[in-house]
Amino acid sequence: MLERAARAQPGSAAILRTLPVASTRLPAHPASSRAARAFVAGELRGWGLESAVDDATLLVSELVTAAVLHVRTPVDVVVRKVRANVRVEVLEGAKRSNRRLDLDLEASLDRGFSLIEAVACRWGIDQTGDGQMVWFEVAL
Repeated sequence: MLERAARAQPGSAAILRTLPVASTRLPAHPASSRAARAFVAGELRGWGLESAVDDATLLVSELVTAAVLHVRTPVDVVVRKVRANVRVEVLEGAKRSNRRLDLDLEASLDRGFSLIEAVACRWGIDQTGDGQMVWFEVAL
């Protein structure tokens, strides 16, 4: 799938560019982390963006693992080219686990976000109508 992006220079007409974007839905299952890595790697390689594969697959694996363990709903993974970066989004449903997080799981989530902060050039968490979207960008 392709998105259109417009960029206007002052005093000139907008320049339309087509940017690649792809998405997939994964079940709330431990194997989804592996599937997310394969999906992101395949899309990036298909777009000729090999330089982003290692960082993007590492980070998407952290996010999908956290979603599977904590949220326990299917997740949508979106990968897109944005400016000079690759952006990966993991959209989680609103359902939360009823059990309290144990200290090991909580520590694991903290390590995952520390890793994202160390590797990504930008990242964030946005609330959606039915859950949240955790996203990161890695530089090309």
